[in-house]
Amino acid sequence: MKYIPVAASSLFAATALALASWAGTVAMTLVVCVICVFIALGWPQLMGVTARRSLSSVIAAAGVIAALGAAVVGTADNLFFWSSVALAFGVMSVFLIQVLRGTGRPHRLESTIGACAGVLIATTTAGWVAGLRYPVELAGASGGEDATGILTVRGLLAVENFTLLAVTGASGELAVVTLAAGTLGVGTLLAFMPLRNALAMTLVVAGSVAAAIGMTLAWGELTLLFAGTLGLVAGLLLASFRRFLVAKGPPQGILSGIAVGAAPIAAMGALTYFTERLLLV
Repeated sequence: MKYIPVAASSLFAATALALASWAGTVAMTLVVCVICVFIALGWPQLMGVTARRSLSSVIAAAGVIAALGAAVVGTADNLFFWSSVALAFGVMSVFLIQVLRGTGRPHRLESTIGACAGVLIATTTAGWVAGLRYPVELAGASGGEDATGILTVRGLLAVENFTLLAVTGASGELAVVTLAAGTLGVGTLLAFMPLRNALAMTLVVAGSVAAAIGMTLAWGELTLLFAGTLGLVAGLLLASFRRFLVAKGPPQGILSGIAVGAAPIAAMGALTYFTERLLLV
């Protein structure tokens, strides 16, 4: 019962991202912005910091600007550019707020570190938009006639050199971000099973890898290396957050629980995007 807001937030975010990946960039951007707002509302409360309204505004603004930037840039190389810009200005804004608060304010160091962490998490959420657009933009840059074309991906076995990956959900195949969101959903369900910590963490990692490979075999055409890597990254991320929750105890307040649940889903956006950059050719 104590972790219901956390689990519900994670499942809601993962499901919304999976559905938005089929609807297109606009829907994905809207979902990412909503996730950023939820994180911003609960993050200062989670960190126990003061100046919550101003810091929540900075966190939300950084995440929304990063997402909108990823949605409107014209080239694949600049998809994550605005995330870097939003992160830099978000951190500077946090320090500016602390200066304007004046001297002698309590918990200034905790407020600064906690808010900067929230800005970082919020800006990584833009990776979901960038991850949805990157294969399509790359296909267009390669001279493909159709933006929903296919790209070669690096394989684990020699025979996989001929395996192709559908790069957008609109083509009827499995998009990379859809696979990542679905894997996170399965991993979240496994993470909140009432098991011993060591067993649960192993189950989360193994189950996420199996879910990624299983969904690929069922709905998409993806190499073992790509699916396995994405599943492993998702599993390790969720297992780490589960370990953090067990060590620190359940968050105090519903907004804090929502922020904690949405945080690993948000962070997976950047990891998905950079996995694409590494393995898509």
